[in-house]
Amino acid sequence: MGVKRAVDMAYRAREDYGNLPVVTLGPLIHNAQEIGRLRADGIEVSDFENLPSAGTVIVRAHGVAPEAYEDLKSRGLRIMDGTCPYVHYSQRKAVELRKQGFAVVIVGDKDHPEIRAILGCINNEGHVVKSVEESQNLPHLNRIGVIAQTTISPAKYRSIIAALHERADEVRVCDTICDATEENQKAVRQLSAEVDMLYVIGGRHSANSNKLVEAAREKCPRAILIETASEIDPAQLDDVARVGVSAGASTPDWMIQQVVERLRSLAARP
Repeated sequence: MGVKRAVDMAYRAREDYGNLPVVTLGPLIHNAQEIGRLRADGIEVSDFENLPSAGTVIVRAHGVAPEAYEDLKSRGLRIMDGTCPYVHYSQRKAVELRKQGFAVVIVGDKDHPEIRAILGCINNEGHVVKSVEESQNLPHLNRIGVIAQTTISPAKYRSIIAALHERADEVRVCDTICDATEENQKAVRQLSAEVDMLYVIGGRHSANSNKLVEAAREKCPRAILIETASEIDPAQLDDVARVGVSAGASTPDWMIQQVVERLRSLAARP
């Protein structure tokens, strides 16, 4: 939902304000092919150093820190906020926890733009962990408030929460995992048990796409991440009776259909 909302917002900006530049602050989503489509339609990717002097800038689905908003406002640009509502919720919870005196622990990848934006909301005064081992290396803290990257595996989140209970006298947990992420991971686990091979369509740098592959391999070792239909190797399907298809949150419908059509054409081979 958050990804589709951001892309729809970009096209709406081009339609309404296309007489001036329309840019996104960083890649709008983690999908190179969709970014290419946006570029072809006149919606460019920019960074702070190369922003236009006038026009519309769209904040990507991962969000940005508050100081980034202030910077954009000072430039006099029209701002459209494409931050996913789930990410906005995570940002608000981080601020609330900090105000209530909790040490904020974010479970996720410290280099992910979503995590950097959340940290920016609390003046970078938080801890980021992505494994049980990293959780165990935290200092003992009186009160911990925990939030999750929206695309993290619920099972991983639970295991890290258990480890955090050993590092604090009080642990308050916030459920910030996107519902769609959790449902998609459940679905791919079920599907992977029913097929011989499974393709996950998504960007190489998409956190949720890579987590889908990880989840699928629990039951289907032959789960593969692909970005486009052209990456399907027919030789891989020679001994496959049933093939499954899933896709990351940033994968547009048109790319999914291309993969399905290619698989159907290969299945129809003599």
